[in-house]
Amino acid sequence: MEIDIGKTIRISDFVHAADGRALLLDTTLPGSIGAVPGLEHTAEALAEVTDIVDGLIVNPGQAEHHAEFLGGRHRASPLVRVDWTNAFRGQDFCLPATEFRHLFISDAEDALALGASAAVASLFLGFDDEAEARNIEALSHLARECTRLALPLVVDIRPIGYKVGPSNFEESVKLGLSFMQELGADVLIIPPCSQGTCATIGGWIAVPVLVRMEEFPEAAHIDAFLAAGLRGFVLGEKVFARERYAERLEVLARQVHQRSSSDDARAR
Repeated sequence: MEIDIGKTIRISDFVHAADGRALLLDTTLPGSIGAVPGLEHTAEALAEVTDIVDGLIVNPGQAEHHAEFLGGRHRASPLVRVDWTNAFRGQDFCLPATEFRHLFISDAEDALALGASAAVASLFLGFDDEAEARNIEALSHLARECTRLALPLVVDIRPIGYKVGPSNFEESVKLGLSFMQELGADVLIIPPCSQGTCATIGGWIAVPVLVRMEEFPEAAHIDAFLAAGLRGFVLGEKVFARERYAERLEVLARQVHQRSSSDDARAR
């Protein structure tokens, strides 16, 4: 029982207990491909958004170097990514990937010591069977450790392998959700799917499911995903390269939590 209480409290650090929704930012891509536009100066970028979003997904090194922007009443909760991959290195990258690699660079105890509200790791789908099996085995061990430590586990589902195409993309997402729910994940992240698939997921998956967006979502998409029962969004690193990104994040946060600017002012 105490384990469940600990996870419940930590999840409420980044998924609002009042509405069950969340807006997160993922800043971890530089750990795989180097600095990306808008994140060359991480401290300045985090300072602009930490009082807007509910949580920041950070690498262990980012958590160590930028702890002053994480946690606390008016700062985003830290979610520490504990894995690494070369999957995002294209052929135009200075060191292009010749073979898919995915490994764990940290663990649940380290994330907890860094003050994490959750550990984050990815499930990659569509590469070879052996890689998928190793990925699931590692996530299973991580889930058991997270349960022992009462640390929530967030799994980022990435159906990006060569076996995934338009005809099986959404079925792959649902397969990944089923795997990870059974394995013990506490929060799940998926790529955007059709309204029908989102409605199926919203009525089926028992833990919060967030949608990963590479760009700021349109108002209609926000409404559609939330109406389907999904619980919010994870925005990727590209948004830091957009003009007025902090201002646009404030607007999105109000839409996700269905509050007005005056509500925000009172909360502060």
